[in-house]
Amino acid sequence: MITNTNTSNVFGARTKRTFVFSFAKKKTQKEFTAFLKKLLKRWEKVCLFIDNAPSHHGKIVDKFLADHKKTLHIEYFPKYCPEFNPVEPCWKPARKAIGNRLISSISTMKYHLQKVFNDPFLMPKMFNYLSN
Repeated sequence: MITNTNTSNVFGARTKRTFVFSFAKKKTQKEFTAFLKKLLKRWEKVCLFIDNAPSHHGKIVDKFLADHKKTLHIEYFPKYCPEFNPVEPCWKPARKAIGNRLISSISTMKYHLQKVFNDPFLMPKMFNYLSN
């Protein structure tokens, strides 16, 4: 049984075609920069629009951005405007997949979330998001 001490968080990013995600024990600056490294490993240059979550700000993130200023550019969405963020609609099918279910372990939860995040038919269409 999953308890409050057994948790997992997800960092996610949208591209035109895919949803890129990474599980993290906590949402910290260190975990966020690990996610940024994953993005940079996949693409040479990245321009990322992000919300103002606490893990997206601070000395560790600032140093990482300074060290990668030629390959990584970050823009912040206005505060308290989740409707601008194309990642937000991706959480709805994820919540639906694991909500109102008895999930016995973190690994089972991650399995169900991976199925949702990797299914292009369940993820909102980016073109539709940009045209609304």
